[in-house]
Amino acid sequence: MFNLNELSPSQLKIGQWILHNESSVMICTEQDIAKAVGVSVASVSRFWKAAGYQNLKAYKQQLKEKRDITPAKKILKTVIDLEYGDVQSHHLNRSIHHLQATLDHFQREQFEEAITLIRKASRLFIYAPGPSLSLGELLSYRLRRYGLDVRLIRWMGSEMLEELIHINESCVVFLFCFGRLLKEGKVLLKHANETMCKTIVISDQSVLDTTSPFDILLYADRGEKDEFHSMIAPLFLLENLIVEIGRDEGSLTYMEFLDRLRKTYKEDIPR
Repeated sequence: MFNLNELSPSQLKIGQWILHNESSVMICTEQDIAKAVGVSVASVSRFWKAAGYQNLKAYKQQLKEKRDITPAKKILKTVIDLEYGDVQSHHLNRSIHHLQATLDHFQREQFEEAITLIRKASRLFIYAPGPSLSLGELLSYRLRRYGLDVRLIRWMGSEMLEELIHINESCVVFLFCFGRLLKEGKVLLKHANETMCKTIVISDQSVLDTTSPFDILLYADRGEKDEFHSMIAPLFLLENLIVEIGRDEGSLTYMEFLDRLRKTYKEDIPR
């Protein structure tokens, strides 16, 4: 993919449209893209070199290869990378890279706003599909200790609609979006927008492929699309979020209460 930070304003407009319409790009001509974005065909033609591609055809080819990537291929690439190296050193170096890339994209204002929204929410809904479920479980477990009303959305498909009836403008929806936003995630964002509910997204994509607006995007690097995806950076970001939320006086009160409960019932429920 291309780096949006290195593009001119008109090229940025083209790049954002392409990232939000990958499926359409596969069957588009440069004339189609120019018309959709509202720029000249010449601007689209110049865009590819600025984005690091020979032309539209080269971009489509990479897009096709990306879509052909399977979990097995990701593991195979990782094994090949390790063939002549030490596994511990490899993963340590990759972990450091993921953390550094996450810090490079870190936006303090967005992070602090996320903390404020979660503290003020009447209820926090967490959507954590697939491999992000363990992160959702951790976030839910830690925040409930602070006395926050947290609900982890476990249902998929139409059953998820059962959760939507409880979402209102005083709630916050926290979505994990790694790789792509699933249809359930898109519905959640759409419904949150309609109910004036605030939304926080944690993703390994700097630009989210969705037409529905969201309030905060927290970026966590997980590696290239064709390699084994690490969760160390998302976990690092979450733990910092949890610690900062816990600095609130109200959160400390609940932690102290939990400590008293442990002492009270230590004989009944030993740790």
